Amino acid sequence: MNRTLEAIFRHPVQLLALLILPLALSLAIAYLLPRSYGSAASLWALRRYEIIGATGPESNLLATPSETQVAVLSELLQSRVFALAVAKSTDLQSTLGLSKNVLSNPQLLDDALLLEVSQHVQVTSGGYNLYEITYSNRDPRVAQQIVAAVIKEFQLQGQGFSVVEGQHLLEGYQTQLAQAKQDADAAAQAEAQYLAAHPALNKSGISALNDPQYALLDSKRLQAQAILQNIQSTIASISQQITLQSRGEDTFFRVLDSPIAPDVAVSRTKTFLTIGGAGTGVGLAACVLYILVLVRRDRALYTIRDLQKMSMYPVLMQVPQLSTALKRHTAQEIL
Repeated sequence: MNRTLEAIFRHPVQLLALLILPLALSLAIAYLLPRSYGSAASLWALRRYEIIGATGPESNLLATPSETQVAVLSELLQSRVFALAVAKSTDLQSTLGLSKNVLSNPQLLDDALLLEVSQHVQVTSGGYNLYEITYSNRDPRVAQQIVAAVIKEFQLQGQGFSVVEGQHLLEGYQTQLAQAKQDADAAAQAEAQYLAAHPALNKSGISALNDPQYALLDSKRLQAQAILQNIQSTIASISQQITLQSRGEDTFFRVLDSPIAPDVAVSRTKTFLTIGGAGTGVGLAACVLYILVLVRRDRALYTIRDLQKMSMYPVLMQVPQLSTALKRHTAQEIL
């Protein structure tokens, strides 16, 4: 402890320099960074985001309508197809300051656009139905374009994903419907043929169902017709759900505040605090490292224990440490 305090009080200027210089450098870097402009749009979720499944529309009933749509849009922004569709419909490429090597390589260019959209477009829920899409860029016009493109692509692709499973289910049920029709026709034909072969069952006063064979054929016909009707009902229900989901944005969400090109740059307080904090952290780490180096290089003896570590000879006498008052009195006597 004595060595540490000795190192600190003997080198205050150096320690202050190590602390202040990284902080000043980080603040200078934050000041020289280009200003950014943020654009935002407010959307009103008219319903929960639903996926048409085998049991009907499926959604998270524990979440609010805005939370379900925010969750889906946030996931879509991480997908390559969605993010590139947003980026390539705007002038985003011209604002990223990409090198010629990246611009000449389609793969690297797509990766840069994907990274920018997926990391910097923010979607947040603001209430039960309200949510917001925000994005910041050095060009206010591009910031507006990105937010508008996100809304457009979400309308196109978001609703498309909502009904795609229903469409696959519909294709499967159409195949089952064709088979069910064949089974129902075959059952009805077998029953009719049996009646034709046994005309006595058609006589008045005789119940054809008393014949075990005919009763079996009749039950098969009824069962086949019930299966056919169930499949037809399911197809009609799924078709209706797909139609409702695909009618337009008025059934999905509504844009309350359209994105605009901002005139005022985003406040840089958060940027200064973040970068300044990082600079302060670097300065503190440098100070700690400098103190450790000073302590390790300090060979002075401060206590009897330090002396015993350096020599095997016994300590015969120790001069006590003089108090400040005694030192002052001694100095006056000498003068």
